[in-house]
Amino acid sequence: MTRYAKIVAALLLLAALALPQSTCAGYRGPDGKFVTRVPANAPPDSYRPAVERSYAYDEFRLGQPDTWPNVLVFLWPLPVLAITARRPSGRLAFAVWVAEPLLAMGAAYVIWISASVLATPAVGAYLGLSATALYLLAWLAELRGRVRARRLRAAHVD
Repeated sequence: MTRYAKIVAALLLLAALALPQSTCAGYRGPDGKFVTRVPANAPPDSYRPAVERSYAYDEFRLGQPDTWPNVLVFLWPLPVLAITARRPSGRLAFAVWVAEPLLAMGAAYVIWISASVLATPAVGAYLGLSATALYLLAWLAELRGRVRARRLRAAHVD
């Protein structure tokens, strides 16, 4: 059951990538440029109120690795779910399982910071945060199941 919740969370996170992460109210000038304040020397009615929407992939450039985190925070569940679908054993399974909540919390942090600094968070940021919360809740349900199973095994050994 938790696997399905994680898949839904991954799909919601993927959908959040396509939605605006933040908005900024300002003005669009006669040249089409967006500004947050009308210049003092601008002719009256030359600047129209506008809202600029920012997407996580706006600044993404394949040749610039420093732009990757803004997109990778939406994609990380896909390889994790692919690895866990193969049912790895031992250290790899444990490492992935321990990394999941760290990745979810890190993704939520990056999504929130990039959407809320100097802008107003938009639907994509809220959906991304909700998806990471769902993923984390599914992980916590797995943790509860593992603890319960361990206690049952320990009770049967005694």
